[in-house]
Amino acid sequence: MRKLAALVLVLASSTATARSASPPGPAAGPTGTVTCAFSHPSYSGWCRISRTLSRTGAQKICRQALACLNDVRCVTTDCNATTIRGGWKLESAQAQPKKN
Repeated sequence: MRKLAALVLVLASSTATARSASPPGPAAGPTGTVTCAFSHPSYSGWCRISRTLSRTGAQKICRQALACLNDVRCVTTDCNATTIRGGWKLESAQAQPKKN
């Protein structure tokens, strides 16, 4: 039984050492910008919104902005402070990496 307990301790110790010895992952901070382009039949031209790009990805950020544009409860001032809510369509999501 002692041998088994010693083996468990050795394995746990080596796993913890392996984890601490690995290089740290990329930072979760901003990685650039994303420009989302939206269209609406009642809006003249394109609506473009720029947001800080994070590890969540450009598509997710643009889908969140789209959800706001299509929600009557949203009070953001995007798209020249339009009051048009509902019927928006995401046309593109273009990511620009952060320049070092």
